[in-house]
Amino acid sequence: MPVDVPTLLTSLRTGRLDMESLGAFPEQDPADRAVGDEWVAQAETFMRRQVDPDDIDSTRELPAGLIDALRREGFLTAAFRTEKKAALSPYNVLRLVTAMATWSVPVAQVVAVHAGVGAGALDPVLPDGPLRELVRDRIGNGVLSGFADTDPAGQNNRLPRMTATRTGDGSAVLLHGEKLYTANGPVAGLLAVSAVLDGQVCVCFVDTASPGFSVESTIEFIGSKGLPSGALRFDGVRVPANRVLSGVDGQLRLPPALNSVAFLGRIYLAGGPAIAIVRNCLAWSRDFVNRRRVDDRPLGDYSRIQRMVAATMADAYAVDSVARWCLVGSGLADRWLERFVAKNVLTRTAWHAADRTVSLLGAEGVETAASKRRRGAVALPVERALRDSRVLRTAGNVDFRLDSQVAQLILAGTHGEGPAVDRVDLGRSATGLSLRNQVHLGAVAEQVRWFAKLCAQTRDTDAVTSGADEHLLVTVGRIAAELVTASVVLSRTAQLDTAEAQDLADVHCTAARHRLTGLWRKLEPDDEPDYRTISRGWLAGSAFEFLGGRHGR
Repeated sequence: MPVDVPTLLTSLRTGRLDMESLGAFPEQDPADRAVGDEWVAQAETFMRRQVDPDDIDSTRELPAGLIDALRREGFLTAAFRTEKKAALSPYNVLRLVTAMATWSVPVAQVVAVHAGVGAGALDPVLPDGPLRELVRDRIGNGVLSGFADTDPAGQNNRLPRMTATRTGDGSAVLLHGEKLYTANGPVAGLLAVSAVLDGQVCVCFVDTASPGFSVESTIEFIGSKGLPSGALRFDGVRVPANRVLSGVDGQLRLPPALNSVAFLGRIYLAGGPAIAIVRNCLAWSRDFVNRRRVDDRPLGDYSRIQRMVAATMADAYAVDSVARWCLVGSGLADRWLERFVAKNVLTRTAWHAADRTVSLLGAEGVETAASKRRRGAVALPVERALRDSRVLRTAGNVDFRLDSQVAQLILAGTHGEGPAVDRVDLGRSATGLSLRNQVHLGAVAEQVRWFAKLCAQTRDTDAVTSGADEHLLVTVGRIAAELVTASVVLSRTAQLDTAEAQDLADVHCTAARHRLTGLWRKLEPDDEPDYRTISRGWLAGSAFEFLGGRHGR
């Protein structure tokens, strides 16, 4: 993927963090913001009138007619250009999804899957011709879509298990296999389906009314209850040849041209709900703390509570900053690294914010909203946010696997023997930052330099090129995500230059530097337990009987 403008990927590969060369933090155009404001207001009104989030969580089903209502309101076409209207900008799509997720995560995800990873989302990589015309026509008419990618064998095999076999006359392919965890799958009218054709990955566009297609069962998760997800069977489903997008055996398994779509789609699918959860947790924290006292002392006067509230405030600032950096302004196509790491940054932050909020509320944090309502308490659905946020860390692939993949992509483009400079000179880069944040910027810049040296030293090792050293790759990916996030937060803070922004950046960067210290220590190979022997002994059933359980004593 070419990089034509300076990005944070450039910094990580060269070891030079130059905030000035990255430009001012991107701001949404006022006219575009006004368009987004209208859609957000429409979504908020719709959700309050049409959706009972407690009922969806209890019944594990969307209310009857909801998808038709989403279609009538235009939510299923908002992200796409039609003959009558322009598409929403990517950031406004995220704002729309986030507004919906603030009320109900599964309903928001129906729209997010369709907009971000469904058939219509693949339009940028479709060739001109019948396939693109078909997809645009179906999506323009409000047909719901999704992407069937995960096989029963798992998502991380080099090739999918679904097969696409050419017919004798070459006019079509026949699909054989199963797909799991396909969001929107049970209710979609059009599905993109990954398969293997002639030894290479392809994507087939399947009308779900086709003979041989069936929904074997619906799938329920610990969170996102009500999201229509299914186990799908393809028993000789016939797909015309002009509805097959052929690719190559890409590093991330799908054709490389689809990677940029996947990076953006994960932000919609998981990132939008994650932002909503963090914002909800912040609001719930204020509600709870302001109405509680301990020993006649306001809860908010206790130092530990102050730290917890400030941490969630900083989380809300960080996720919003990352989302804006990834989706607003120019040069977005080159910010693929930032988009890739955004999914893990946003969802991990949401998980920690939800877990922190559960702790803050104590027993009320793990009590269901229905139980609170029965006893007349304020029905804050904190435990539901905890379940939903945990599911988000797995959506679009499990988080540690994405860490590994992003590390491989960074290392693949690292050249030379590391940065040419031996010290960091920020120059005027710290303008607009408080003294504490200038120190944070210097520390981040220094670690960017270390990161580039690490990449140069490890990129050609057998363990890295083969992907065998997952621990190294996952740790490198997590360090990259921390450095990206801290850089983005500091960039936005320098532009805002308000006391409030400076304080939140200080909270975020202080915690991020603590996390980075731990991550760098994980790369020290001389002080490691023998994980291989330990795990193999247990898996073989020949040791550790004292642990108990079914095979213990």
